[in-house]
Amino acid sequence: MKIAYFTESLPPLTDGVSRTLSNLRKTLTSENHEYIFYSPFRSNQDGWNGNVFKVISAPFPLYAQYRVSLPFFHDIRNSLRRFKPDIIHICSPFFLGMTAYSYAREAGIPAVNSFHTRFVSYLEYYGFGWFEKYGWRYLKWFYNRGDMVFVPSLATIEELRGRGFNNLRQWARGINIEKFSPRFADRNLKNRWSPDSRPVALFVGRLVLEKDIEVLLRAHEILKNRGIDYRLVMVGDGPMRQRIEKSHSDIILEGHLEGEALSRAYASADLFVFPSTTESYGNVVQEAGASGLPAIGASEGGIKDLIIDGKTGFLAGPRDADDFARKMEILLTDEALRNSLAANALEFASAKSWDKINRGLFDDYKNLISSKPGNGSINERNTFGSALLKQSDVME
Repeated sequence: MKIAYFTESLPPLTDGVSRTLSNLRKTLTSENHEYIFYSPFRSNQDGWNGNVFKVISAPFPLYAQYRVSLPFFHDIRNSLRRFKPDIIHICSPFFLGMTAYSYAREAGIPAVNSFHTRFVSYLEYYGFGWFEKYGWRYLKWFYNRGDMVFVPSLATIEELRGRGFNNLRQWARGINIEKFSPRFADRNLKNRWSPDSRPVALFVGRLVLEKDIEVLLRAHEILKNRGIDYRLVMVGDGPMRQRIEKSHSDIILEGHLEGEALSRAYASADLFVFPSTTESYGNVVQEAGASGLPAIGASEGGIKDLIIDGKTGFLAGPRDADDFARKMEILLTDEALRNSLAANALEFASAKSWDKINRGLFDDYKNLISSKPGNGSINERNTFGSALLKQSDVME
């Protein structure tokens, strides 16, 4: 097959979308499929450069490291005509995705989407909660134009179906057990974090409001007031870092880590804590499990697919700091239970193979390609001119 991907996120970005597509690229290569990515980013590492068409873009207002594509349809169309894809896969519901829809309609080939980020849920954290319902209406309008929408978790599929999204199919996430494993445990690192052998709770993620870090900080205060003796380590960077440094000097902030340094951080902790309620999946929870950590997470969004409550960790009430603190206290004070859940978490996470998951995605591609009608399967409204969405389409 020949597949063209359209995404706002690729290496050198290190977010969940970028990592998902990096692992997808490895399977594409091993299965001998031809592929090209259209993106604002083009890495010179790991062979990306030859398979990426870099599009013009502008910085995203809320996060300077991200960019929004400003695609020139003529240039992208000429590239696609040379490549001649069998199917289009859209990972970004903005102008770049509109361009992809337009070409698919012109060429008479299927166009699919993948839903990666519940970014509409971020709006309330920045004072725009009133706009959230309009954001969901726009996303429904956009995603329902495709032949299929690939969603990482069953919990997110359930949510999207309730919001009127159609043609939903799970494309889960795998884990690289060569990269995330208990064998990366580092005694020196553990001693630096906790020289007196107190248990270590680890958070990994961007230090931003929408990760519900406030819930974790409140739970940490509750545990301190109860006299629970432990260390909290946070891996990641973001706008909240300076505030955490000033208000919680006892929290260890490691900053952004990647590669073997990140692997050692996971494997050297005792449990994983992740209060975010805005995840469509939650790759970090799976990475923690493969590293031998039980996890405590919020019972909302994709996290519900990744933690088996009472077996691989605990689910706490969404944004409920008291419940989060209770679940943390159970594992921090019961080493035998912690070790038992850690073994279950390791087994659960390690069974998820990227190659197996991605081959299932390719099978779905093949079925769509073989069943496409002669005049193309994209709705007649999917022209680039419809990118300028009429207000009545979204605001009704």
